[in-house]
Amino acid sequence: MILEILETALLSIGFSVLVFSMFLYLKRTSHYKAVLCFWQAEMALNHREFIINRIGFIVMFMGIMLRFGNAWIVA
Repeated sequence: MILEILETALLSIGFSVLVFSMFLYLKRTSHYKAVLCFWQAEMALNHREFIINRIGFIVMFMGIMLRFGNAWIVA
């Protein structure tokens, strides 16, 4: 039960931090096309935005790994 809450919290917090880094980028550049096509290499993040972005990805990855771990424990 507590692990399910933790996995949801990690995914939500990670996604929020990721969106926050995108917001910082948009505030600085107003380059909306780069955010909408974020798979392309048009988005040039500065150091602070990059670190915040990676923290968001790491927290989301931890939530995903916890979800796989929970599914493996239950099965």
